[in-house]
Amino acid sequence: MTARARIGIDVGGTFTDVIVSAGGRMSHGKADTTAYDLGVGVNNALRDVALGMGSSLEELLGDAESMVYSTTVGTNALVEHRGPVLGLITTHGFEDTLLIGRGRNWADGLAVEARYDRGRAERPQSLIPRHLVVGVRERVDSEGRVVLPLRDEEVLAQVQRLVDEGVRGFVVVLLYSYANPAHEQRIRDLIRAQYPEVYLGHMPVFLSSELSPQMGEYRRTMTCILDAFLRLETEDHLVALQDDLRTKGYTEPLLIAKCTGGASSMSRTRPIHLFGSGPVSGIIGAAAIAQQYQLPNVFLTDMGGTSFDLGLVLEGHERTYDYDPVIDRWRVQVPLVAHWSIGAGGGSIAHLQDGILKVGPQSAHSLPGPACYARGGDAPTVTDADVVLGYIDPDYFLGGRVRLDRGRAEAAIVDHIAKPLGITPFEAAWSVKRLVDGMMGQEIYRIAAQMSGLDPRDFVAFAYGGAGPVHAAGYADAADVSRVATFDFGSVGGAFGTLSLDITQTYERTHVDILLSATGGGTYRSEAIEPLNQAIELLLDDARRDMHEEGFDLSALRFELEALLRFGQQRHTLPIPLPAEHVGDVAEIETLVARFVTAYGDAYGKGAVFLEAGVEVLGLRLSAVGDVAQPGGNGLSGQVDDPDPEPVGHRVAYWGFEHGDRETPVYRRERVPSGLVLVGPALVESPDTVCVVPPGWSYHLDDKRVGWLERGGAE
Repeated sequence: MTARARIGIDVGGTFTDVIVSAGGRMSHGKADTTAYDLGVGVNNALRDVALGMGSSLEELLGDAESMVYSTTVGTNALVEHRGPVLGLITTHGFEDTLLIGRGRNWADGLAVEARYDRGRAERPQSLIPRHLVVGVRERVDSEGRVVLPLRDEEVLAQVQRLVDEGVRGFVVVLLYSYANPAHEQRIRDLIRAQYPEVYLGHMPVFLSSELSPQMGEYRRTMTCILDAFLRLETEDHLVALQDDLRTKGYTEPLLIAKCTGGASSMSRTRPIHLFGSGPVSGIIGAAAIAQQYQLPNVFLTDMGGTSFDLGLVLEGHERTYDYDPVIDRWRVQVPLVAHWSIGAGGGSIAHLQDGILKVGPQSAHSLPGPACYARGGDAPTVTDADVVLGYIDPDYFLGGRVRLDRGRAEAAIVDHIAKPLGITPFEAAWSVKRLVDGMMGQEIYRIAAQMSGLDPRDFVAFAYGGAGPVHAAGYADAADVSRVATFDFGSVGGAFGTLSLDITQTYERTHVDILLSATGGGTYRSEAIEPLNQAIELLLDDARRDMHEEGFDLSALRFELEALLRFGQQRHTLPIPLPAEHVGDVAEIETLVARFVTAYGDAYGKGAVFLEAGVEVLGLRLSAVGDVAQPGGNGLSGQVDDPDPEPVGHRVAYWGFEHGDRETPVYRRERVPSGLVLVGPALVESPDTVCVVPPGWSYHLDDKRVGWLERGGAE
């Protein structure tokens, strides 16, 4: 290998994807995700891509200049409540915060249909049981003044009580600690004195004032608990993986993709940042391509084996932060790049419930996998339906490296769906496909209306994931989207996106006393300038420290600063960019308020603007960005070897109740000439996916080898 390689990895629920950028060319590979040890799947996928490049795993790793890793490790631990036994220390009188939660706590994280079934809704089970929550008598007010001092002897007594209950780590969340963290820091010092890190029995301590220094007691508590809950398993896995890679020749830091929209070293990554890091990476990679094509509004859709992930690129910008994010069933205070996920993937299991066909959210994962994998699974999945419909060639799955068993797929569909409903195997498989396509299309339509206010017809969809191009026309049709882009690297879209991530650290802080304009409207307060600049400088100090430790020249950094503004006493905020790192005069405050008023009017209607209430700064968000060179060509290539406009063969495929089954031409993507328009029905195969072109749709490859599905192609 002559050029140093950049490696991107995305570990999903079913497959582990790897992409390598070297010498302006992209290579990718995948392997089964090995839940018992994720490192095994990573090594298998790395070997797969190295083999395709004519190299060995050791040569690939030895020549790599960077590696960015995305994973959802810990997600299953959270769902299963499998993690360390933690104790919570809080302010006396607030021990029931977790049980009380929020008013809509019962609905957080539930599917839309479940929210309507209030009679059966339950609040999420707490990760820390009530008997492991203790209070200490202390009080800091909202200004940060100590009202009631902390007593060391009480802290030590409560710590001993928790240790006697089997606690192996402490989460400390005191009232108003974001305004003055002194009491939380004192509790940590006392615990460390009792259980120093040099001892085997040392106790990790997690402070909310460090992890989430923001107002909002319940969400601050949950953010700290989730981070602590996941840390041990996440750390063990990543440290073991990095050590293993080093023994195989990789010498650079292992960078971690984050849900906040960047990457950083392990020492600057919190476990909670790993949630959704794969889909977020895909969104950022898609934004880079959207800019090349000057596409302002894009749906990023990623249909893998376990889930269907959706993200938005609006006006060419990918960092649309979720204002009130939910992780699993809990509200948190993490600046997540907004993305959505439903249980609809190739491995989603189809079943009958009271005689009604349902798909997902249960998944067969990679083991045992769909019935056609012949690994012991007998439940019908979406992939089994695609095999029965003739869309997937059992002899060409993953380029022929894995042979599927069509007989087992059909038997699963017949036994569980067709026979009970009294329909043919084709009709049963088609019903599964139509249902899952409708679920995904409905989610696209809902997000478009809810998050952007735009018509879905104004969007282009990008189809990522191994199952994405198979179902793209179906879910696009259901969402009333008429153009879909598919890519040679689409089945590893999350891994591709990691190569577009800059080194980024994001910081947030709550400041509730910065009033920009007085109530009554029209008066801008010069008194706000000094406290606002002081708050900004605190964030800048943290950012400069961390980025210096990452090895960046501070003069080369970009700082992206947003003020979280609201009208007086309102709950919801809007992020408004600040053009400079400091506010100079009242005129700049007036400009900031004017931008907020415009954004508020666009979001909620101009009649909702209420300057008489005053405008407040509820918080600040700072992103420190160290730019990383983007992968050459963004993975797009205009090269085609041995073009051939003729199909490589035909096979019977079923196209619905209206069209029935037909002999359908099959093309190989790598041989289809650019500009050739294929009118559906047609199947365009790649080693890792197949683009299904139904009747009424057309397909062509442009000069960058991006495949375009377009509705309206005449049959």
